[in-house]
Amino acid sequence: MSKLTLLLAAVLLLSGCNKELDTVFVEHPKAVKFQRVNESTGSIFREISGQIRSAEQSSLSFRVNGVLQDIYVSKGDRVVTGQPLAQLDDSDFSVALNKTQASLGSSRASAKAANDQLQRATRLPEGIISLAELEQLSNNAEAALQQVKVVEADLARAKLELQRTILRSPFDGQIAAVSVDNFSKVANGQEVIELIDGDAYEVEVLLPESMIGNINYQQAVTVTVSALRDKVFAGEVSEIGSRVENGNAFPVTIRLHQSSDKLRNGMSGSVKFTVNNSSIPAYLVPLTALDLTYSATAESVQAASLYVINEQTMTLQLRTVKVGHIRANRIEVYSGISENEAIVVAGIPFLRDGMVVSLWQAN
Repeated sequence: MSKLTLLLAAVLLLSGCNKELDTVFVEHPKAVKFQRVNESTGSIFREISGQIRSAEQSSLSFRVNGVLQDIYVSKGDRVVTGQPLAQLDDSDFSVALNKTQASLGSSRASAKAANDQLQRATRLPEGIISLAELEQLSNNAEAALQQVKVVEADLARAKLELQRTILRSPFDGQIAAVSVDNFSKVANGQEVIELIDGDAYEVEVLLPESMIGNINYQQAVTVTVSALRDKVFAGEVSEIGSRVENGNAFPVTIRLHQSSDKLRNGMSGSVKFTVNNSSIPAYLVPLTALDLTYSATAESVQAASLYVINEQTMTLQLRTVKVGHIRANRIEVYSGISENEAIVVAGIPFLRDGMVVSLWQAN
């Protein structure tokens, strides 16, 4: 090949390199996993934490002063109605009872003698005893009879005080605390034992004013106790406070339907309320469908975003929605979507607004 031919070939090659190549990039639709927006729910759940306590608890004390002689129970013991729990030294009370019994015998003898004297005087012939003397004898007999009644009342009181030296359980329950030791002086009304009903528990919670209007007496609720491996107890609203406490919160009491020997006073319980409010539509959407701007809590409504599929153009629309309470792996959406719309439920970080997609179908 001649040098001229090689030169021409080189010139043609260099001129071809200066031409721009027109390249067309074609975007293939991305298959996305989707879900239809279901019918809105009219029930919204709220969870409020509270403290578990015995439904019936009593601070037990003696009704007389004395020295504690015996305590028959310990903390945690189960007791039944009428069971002796503690006893005072009753020696002084026994002496007082015996003394009163003796006094009663003497009073009855004096009353009998006064009455006999009155009866003999009334049988005497008229004129033997004056009316003044007869009236005096009648007054003496009546005074002696009244003295008997006074001593009988003293005797009843002495017996009652002797009985009160024994502290008995007023109901079936469990000993929560013992506050005194043996041989210590105990005053009338001083707490000795705290007794609780171990078969009936309740939870007290504080509800914000925005919720209190949607709560009713005997409304069914559930209580989750985290200390018992999230065991769930059924319950109902037993009391609704009428006065505000701690800011804008109202006290509400929940009575548990069942008990457990593992429940203890002071445990925390999460009470789940169902708030019926059909004026607020709420759709349940998988958490994987949302890009949460803020963390959603049970007490506030926060903003988040999700992708809705425009099925006419098969493109994505990024929408901002208001979300509420989380239910397991789903979350309530109050606005921003409509029933039967298709939303993307997976791969959110890899999507963008306006992106062309196709509907992924499982085989």
